[in-house]
Amino acid sequence: MTTHNALFQQCLAEIPQMQRAEFELCQNIADRIDDILHRKHLTQRDLAKMIGKRESEVSRWMTGRHNFTMKTIASISVALGEPIISVTKDRYANSYSIACEDACPYNKQ
Repeated sequence: MTTHNALFQQCLAEIPQMQRAEFELCQNIADRIDDILHRKHLTQRDLAKMIGKRESEVSRWMTGRHNFTMKTIASISVALGEPIISVTKDRYANSYSIACEDACPYNKQ
């Protein structure tokens, strides 16, 4: 391992688990949106027009560092015609599951 990689790994290890989880969720949501856009042959500009936002704002979202609100996620889901994330309740087990397709860190075993 090079010195540069070792330093990076050390810095990464020092990030609190809560912050790491938040970053992963934000990044995974941005990745999910990007996947949908590519699959539907849409651009960030198209998405911005669909939800009444500036393209620069959507571009910031797609960096993976944006803390998405539920309102924003709902707006994007409606505009794209499919869920960005989903939360389902198992009535019989009285439990919930959260999914972001395969991108959610909580879906990985």
